[in-house]
Amino acid sequence: MNQEKTEKIGLNLSILVTLLMSGLGIGFGVFTKSEAILLDGFFNVVSFIMALITLGVAWLQKQPENEQFNFGYLSFIPLVNLIKGLLIFLLSLFALTSAITAILHGGRTLNANIAVIYALIAAAGCLITALIQKKIAQQTRSLMIEVDAKNWLINGLISLCVGVAFGIVIFIKNTSLSWFIPYVDSTLVIILILITLPVPIQIIIASLKQLLLASPNAKIQQKIKQLFETTANPFPLEKYWLRMTQIGNSLFVSIYWLLPQDYILKDVEELDHIREEVSKVIYENYPDLMIDIIFTKDSKWAEDTSIQQKH
Repeated sequence: MNQEKTEKIGLNLSILVTLLMSGLGIGFGVFTKSEAILLDGFFNVVSFIMALITLGVAWLQKQPENEQFNFGYLSFIPLVNLIKGLLIFLLSLFALTSAITAILHGGRTLNANIAVIYALIAAAGCLITALIQKKIAQQTRSLMIEVDAKNWLINGLISLCVGVAFGIVIFIKNTSLSWFIPYVDSTLVIILILITLPVPIQIIIASLKQLLLASPNAKIQQKIKQLFETTANPFPLEKYWLRMTQIGNSLFVSIYWLLPQDYILKDVEELDHIREEVSKVIYENYPDLMIDIIFTKDSKWAEDTSIQQKH
């Protein structure tokens, strides 16, 4: 099965499970009067909406470039991930404010027995989906599926913590700690949000970096640099400038290759051979790659850009 079909299976799975979980969460949340469960349900509603958009973007990015989008539609991937991260972040802030307000007004009553049943069902569904999506992301190298897997992991952990907390409520119901029961739901919401909030923040930062054409992470930069230096070593090279950015899964690499002044070019095919050998090695490690290798004997063609790495 090719990567495109596998990615589509992952996206369709996410849509189906999200629809089921959002209905389950909102239904149980209203019945048990638990804001923690309602939060879980609304997280899934956001995920369902974004999953539908993501499916459309997955189709769009496969379309060829045109006059308006010379590099295709790759930039739509970080845009969707940015919107998803922002929605989850804003929903978390809203839930946090609501929980603090509830505590200040005496807390909430809830049906803990039914809440535990919901939490076990939801946690199992979310964590299993997260594992499946993680495996698909590893197979397809799909950034959209990778982000989706993280979202399912967050949802699963939220549901698991909800189950543990409400299980504790059942045990303290007839003890001296029963006074705390009305505050359990709101306290749980606050703790869960504080724990999971870094994830949407990381998604927002990573997506913004891609939209602003920032360099990929240091590990990728170092790997490509090593691959280039190893492959270019046998060829005439005085200095090089390596620049790169990442949009979605795709890497864009520009290499400005300064030839020695005493180098005598026999024919253009000789440069094409160098370009082929270097590109082939990097392609093997990064299949979603667009690479340009510009040969020159005058360093001004490489130095006239504002961001550069000199070697």
